[in-house]
Amino acid sequence: MNETVRINHKLALMDAEAALKIVDQAVFAKKKRRLKHVERVVFKGAWLRQSYAEIAKESGYTLTYIRQDIGSKLWKLLSEVLAEPVSKINLQAAVEREWERQRQSKPELQIEEKPLPSQSAPKVAESEFKSEPERTTLSHNPYFMGRQREIADLNSFVQQGAKVILVYGKGGVGKSWLSWEYFTSQNFDLILEVWMAKETEKITNAKSIVEEWLKRYFQEEPRGDFGVTLELLRQKLRDPNRRVGVLIDNLEPALDKNGRLIPAHRDYVELFRVLADPAGNCVTLITSRERLGESAVTFQDYRLEGLEISVWKQFFRNRGIEANSDVLLAMHQAYGGNAKAMHILSGVIQTDWSGDVESYWQANQKNLLIESDLQDLVVSQFNRLQQVDPDAYKLLCRLGCFRYQDVRSIYRDGMMCLLWDVPESQRIRVVKSLRDRSLVDFIKGEYWLHPVIRAEARTRLKVSEDWKTANIKAAEFWTQSVETVDTTADAIKALEAYYHYVDVGEFELAASVLIKERKYKLNYHGEPEALIVYFGRIGLVQHILSVIVAILNKVKNDYSLAMLYGHIGGLYHQLGNIQGAIEYYQTSGSTVTRYANSLPKDAIDGKTKSLLEKFTIGILFTTSSCKEALWEVEAAIQSYKEVIALAENTNWHIFAIFSQFSIALLCSHSKLEAEQNKALELIEKSYQGYLEIPERMLGAWSHVYSCFSMGMTYTNLGRNEQALIMFNRGLNYAENSNYVRAIGQIVTGLAMVNRNQGKYEEAIEQHNRAIGILQRIAAKKDLADAYYELARTYQKIGEIEKSNSNFQAAIQLYEEMDAPKQIEKIQTAMKNSPVTSH
Repeated sequence: MNETVRINHKLALMDAEAALKIVDQAVFAKKKRRLKHVERVVFKGAWLRQSYAEIAKESGYTLTYIRQDIGSKLWKLLSEVLAEPVSKINLQAAVEREWERQRQSKPELQIEEKPLPSQSAPKVAESEFKSEPERTTLSHNPYFMGRQREIADLNSFVQQGAKVILVYGKGGVGKSWLSWEYFTSQNFDLILEVWMAKETEKITNAKSIVEEWLKRYFQEEPRGDFGVTLELLRQKLRDPNRRVGVLIDNLEPALDKNGRLIPAHRDYVELFRVLADPAGNCVTLITSRERLGESAVTFQDYRLEGLEISVWKQFFRNRGIEANSDVLLAMHQAYGGNAKAMHILSGVIQTDWSGDVESYWQANQKNLLIESDLQDLVVSQFNRLQQVDPDAYKLLCRLGCFRYQDVRSIYRDGMMCLLWDVPESQRIRVVKSLRDRSLVDFIKGEYWLHPVIRAEARTRLKVSEDWKTANIKAAEFWTQSVETVDTTADAIKALEAYYHYVDVGEFELAASVLIKERKYKLNYHGEPEALIVYFGRIGLVQHILSVIVAILNKVKNDYSLAMLYGHIGGLYHQLGNIQGAIEYYQTSGSTVTRYANSLPKDAIDGKTKSLLEKFTIGILFTTSSCKEALWEVEAAIQSYKEVIALAENTNWHIFAIFSQFSIALLCSHSKLEAEQNKALELIEKSYQGYLEIPERMLGAWSHVYSCFSMGMTYTNLGRNEQALIMFNRGLNYAENSNYVRAIGQIVTGLAMVNRNQGKYEEAIEQHNRAIGILQRIAAKKDLADAYYELARTYQKIGEIEKSNSNFQAAIQLYEEMDAPKQIEKIQTAMKNSPVTSH
C-alpha cells in the first residue's frame, strides 16, 4: 500500500472526535480560539452525514439556528482557516487535506484507528456521554474541572512570548477560577492580585495598587511619582530568579463602551505596559466580560467558553446527582456550559430537590430559558432561596455589603456578624446552606461572593430594611477584628469599616475609623496612633489623603473635623506642602476652639480639658515646625518658646522638651560660639527631661524625632560619636516601626557624620540611599535637605559640577515649596569654595 493510499485509508477510519481535533487545532492556530460547543455539535453531525434536521432534533437546537446561524458561519470559518471552500458536502475531503498539511509539518502526528461509524450512528447526546473520556480534576481543588486544554492554551501563549493575556467571556464562565488555577498550578513564585470593584466609582487607582505591591511583596517603599514607581516595579519584575504572576480580575467596570479604560483610570494603561515588558519574568492574566480596546497595550486575547457536557456530567455525579442525559444536555445548553451555573444548579438540586434533576428542570426550565445568561440564573436562584430558606436569603443579600476588593475575602466571623436576628445555634446551618447551594465561594476558611452574585445581592440589600444595619454590623466587625495595626494588611482591613459607614451616610462614624487610636508594633504600652498616622508613617500618604478629603465636607462634628484638619496638615507637611500644612493647622486650631466654646461649662471635665490643652499645644508646635521647614529661624524659635511657655510643667510637658530639642538644633547651625554653647547646653538639658517622660506618652514619632534632633545637633557641633549613638538608636526605632520618612531623614544624618569624619565614599552612598527613600514617598522638604547635604559633600571634595547640580535640585524643590529663605541658604553655600580637593 503506497503512502497516499495508506493515508486515505486511515482518514476513512477517523472518527468524528479525531477529525474535530484536527480542525480545532487549525482554528486555534489561525483565530486563537476554540470551536464552540454548538459548532462542535454541527461538525460531528456533518461528519456522520446527518441532515441539519437530524442534528437539530438530536441536539435540542432549532433547525433554523443550526442551519442558518451556526452551519453557514461554521463553513465560512473553516473555509478561511483551511484556505479552501468548505461545505457540509466536502467536509471530509477538506479535513483530509488539512491533516496532510499538519502531518507534513509534524511527521510524528498519527491518527487513532477506530471502527467506522455505522449508518445508524448513535445520537449526539449519547455519544457525548459514551465516547468522550471522563475529565479529571487538574489539581487538589475539587471544584476545578475540565480546563486542561485551556491551561495548555495559556502555556502555549506564554511559550510564544505573550506577557499579558486577556481572558474574556460571559459572567460566571470560570475566568477567575481558570486564571487562579493556572498560576497556582504552574509554579509561580509570587502571585499579585487586583480584584476590581464592581462599581466604577469604587475602583482603586493603579498607583495605590502598585504602591501596595512594592511595599508588601518587594519590601520597597512606594515612590511619589507614578512613573518612577512603575519603573521600580518594572525592575523588580525582571528578576530572573522570581517568576511572578499577576491576576487582574473583573476589569470591565473600568472600561467604556469601546473597551478603553475610562479617564479616571487611565493610569492602568501605564501599569499594563510595564506588565507587558518583554524582559519581565512575569505573566499577567486579565479577566473581563468585555474586550479590551487599548492599542497601546500589547496583549493576547483568549475567549473562554463554557465547560463541555462531559464536565457537567462528572461534576453532577461527584455531588451524588444522577441525571438523564437529555435533561442534563438541555440544562447545559440553556446555560452555555457556564461554570457558575453548574455550581449553582447542582447545589440547589442537591439541597432543595433531593437530587431529582428531572423534577427541578421540569419546574424551572421555562423561567430559566427566557434568557440564557448567568444573571437570569442568579435572579431566579435568589427568588428560590427567598422562598425555601429566608434566613440564608437574608444572609446572602447582606453579604453584598462587603466590597471584596482591597480585602478580597472574609472569615466565617464576618458572615456571622450579619446574622444578628438568627439564633446563634442556627447560624452555622445558615452559612452551610449558602455553601451547599454554591452561592458563596469559599476555600480554607475564607468566603467571598462571585461578582455577579454580589451585584444582585447588593442591589436587593439596598432596597431592603437591612441595608444600613448590615453595613454598620460589617463596619463593627472590621473594627473589632483589628485591635493592633502591625502591618499594611492590618491597616487596610481596619480601613474597610470606613467604606461601610460612607455607604450608609454615617460620615461621623467614618471619621471615627480614621482617627481611632490603636496600639502598634513595639509600642503596645506606649502612645497609640490614629489609622491616618499609620498610613502616613509607611508612606501611603496620597491614598489616605484621598480617603479623608472624600468625607471632609460631610462631617459636622467640630471635634472630628479638628482632628481631620490636623491630620491633613501633618500629611501636607510630610509631602512638603508647608503653606498648605500651615493653613490646615490653623483651621484645625480654630475648629477645636469653636468646639470647646460650644461645650457647656459643666461638661468640660479634667480629661476633656487636658485633651483640648494637648490639641492647642500640638497645633502650635507643628506650626513652629513648619516655620523651621521654611528656614524662618527667628520666627520658629519664637514660636517654639511659646510652646514651652504653654506646655512646661503641664500634662503635656513633652511638647516643651521637643521644642527645646528644636531650638537646640536651630542654634547649632550658627557659627557663633555662644550659640553653639547654647545649643549644647539646651540639648543636654532636654535629654534629661526626655528620659523622665513616662513611656506611655511616647510613640514611634516621639522616639525618632528626639533621637534625630539630638543626632543632627551633635553632628552640627562636630560631636560625631554622640551623633552616631543617637542616629543609630533612632534608626532602630524607625525601622522597627516602619517609619519610612524618619529612616530617610536619619540616613541623611549618618551621611553628614561620615562627611565630618572624612569618609566621603560612605557619605555619598548614604546620601543616595536617603534620596531614594524620600523620593519614593514624595517627602519634598526632606528630599530637598538630602540633595542639599549631598551637594555639600561633593563641594567638600571639590566635585563642583556634581555639587552644583544637587544644589539646583534642592533649590527647585524649595521653589515648589515657596521657601525663599531656604533658597537663600543654599545660594550662600554655593558661593563657598571647597575647603580641600581629593
